[in-house]
Amino acid sequence: MAEFLGIFIGKLVEKGEFRGLKPSSVDQVRSHQQFVDDSIIMENSSMKYSRSLKKDLDRYGSATGQLINWSKSFVYFINTLERRQTKSSNILRSQIGNLPASYLGLPLCQVPLDTFWGALVDKVHKKLAGWKGSLLSQAGKVQLLKSTL
Repeated sequence: MAEFLGIFIGKLVEKGEFRGLKPSSVDQVRSHQQFVDDSIIMENSSMKYSRSLKKDLDRYGSATGQLINWSKSFVYFINTLERRQTKSSNILRSQIGNLPASYLGLPLCQVPLDTFWGALVDKVHKKLAGWKGSLLSQAGKVQLLKSTL
């Protein structure tokens, strides 16, 4: 069904009911990205397109039985006036998210590689510390404590 949502959004773009975004570094319009059972839908923050998106996604939910939980959905804005953010999130009945954010442990915005990898390495070290300690015998723990002190 998630594939059908992608096709549905693509058709909306073709018909001009939805614009998507066109980053300067690519030639193609980006309207959505899907991961597992989540979707990221990309659009300019105009009231017209917010209303259209809400109507079309509600129509999709009625047709497929896959309803969007708007209260668990987030809208992220880049270079958008706060007043427009509030209006758009009210139309969609969703929360305004703050960037940087992460999804499945990965950043949703561009961060320096050392920051990204450093956070990932720290997480692995924390997991390994607990795992290593549980595998040591009592004598091994005493030895580790002595060498640390």
